[in-house]
Amino acid sequence: MSQITRRDLIKIFGASAVASTGLFGASKAAYANNAAHIVVVGGGIGGASFAKYMRLINADVKITIIEPKAEYIFCPGSNEIFSGHETLENLTVNYKTLKNRFKIDVIQDIATEINYEKHEISTSKNGKVAYDKLVVSPGPEFVYDFVDGYNAELAAGDFPHAWKTGPQTMKLKQQMESMRQGGTILISSPRMPYRCPPAPYERASFMAAALEKINPTAKILIMDSKDNYVFKEHFEHYWKDKYGFGTDNARIEWVPSNQGGTIAKLDAANKTVVTANGDKIKADVINIITEEKAGRFASANGLTDKSGWVPFEPKTFASLVHPDVYVMGDMVDANMPKTGYVASNQGKVIATAIHDILAGREPGTPFITNNCVAMAGEDFGMTITATFRYTGEGKGYSVQERRSAVTDNPYTNRVRAEVAKNWQRTFRKDMFS
Repeated sequence: MSQITRRDLIKIFGASAVASTGLFGASKAAYANNAAHIVVVGGGIGGASFAKYMRLINADVKITIIEPKAEYIFCPGSNEIFSGHETLENLTVNYKTLKNRFKIDVIQDIATEINYEKHEISTSKNGKVAYDKLVVSPGPEFVYDFVDGYNAELAAGDFPHAWKTGPQTMKLKQQMESMRQGGTILISSPRMPYRCPPAPYERASFMAAALEKINPTAKILIMDSKDNYVFKEHFEHYWKDKYGFGTDNARIEWVPSNQGGTIAKLDAANKTVVTANGDKIKADVINIITEEKAGRFASANGLTDKSGWVPFEPKTFASLVHPDVYVMGDMVDANMPKTGYVASNQGKVIATAIHDILAGREPGTPFITNNCVAMAGEDFGMTITATFRYTGEGKGYSVQERRSAVTDNPYTNRVRAEVAKNWQRTFRKDMFS
């Protein structure tokens, strides 16, 4: 096998990435007075991916993440918490490796305001932080008023949306486990776009797996604001075989929007929802998954437009508000699903673009992939591979997609489930270890 030379590494990663201490850490020149300072708002999937890969290709720039929490809890894989196959602890990571191995500063604080003219960002406790390039990835803001009577206080109490892994996830699991025998869980699935399109249906599947053991006569009712959803054929194929979907004794039922599935109002006191058609439905557990828009930080700093999302220059993901600000993830107005994998790869595009710009080069042509995995059960997985090729036209990218076929082959279905689990593990390691 031929050896990879320093010249080969420079061709692949750029000269600064193989500076004195090597590819995986800052060089002795890091934090020099003339080194660019890149500040990242948000230490989630997008922000962490950008920071790590920025360091991998450029050993000399100073990188600072501003993130209010000391730990990050992954959403991918969290639906398995309901069936007991995953734990909150296993999905929780910290920033020690990014700080110690990759020499990335992490300020545990809340970013509040961008001064575009002075290239400064204000924080709640640490004053102002100067930047040369700013990467904004704070995640989405949850929207409650699309359902009359629903709000953040109810979500934090007896009606958790659990659309951000953490205390609400555990609250919803406890409600499911303590529900009366033969009770009903109602899941309201929102309109697109929202993070991880198949997740509401995956949630229903893993809840059904738990109920099969602890409450075998209970039912799950999915009320949908859409008439279709990703992997619909896969989920229904599994539900028919496992839970009698489509029969009078089905454990899971799905009501599309065109059949009255859209929820318009929540009567919290009576644990009742009212559909857009005026029908009233009472349930023991009500899980209203919220709609989303770009985070409050983005809107407060003028990064959003009338759509509520953040427009950007598609080749580099530079904000249209200021060329030294870059945006990604849930908040951007891209023709891409709002998945963690897409946010991660958008972060890598931004890292290479900033590296090229700092070196005085024209950024290269981006190519983004989305590998989406989901499970209907521990023995039934499904996959999508999508590619997004930069075109410079419209929203900037053409899209091609391939989905796994529905099959009765138990070996194939189990292998796909194992692929999904392995993907979740390696995805977490890719950013935080």
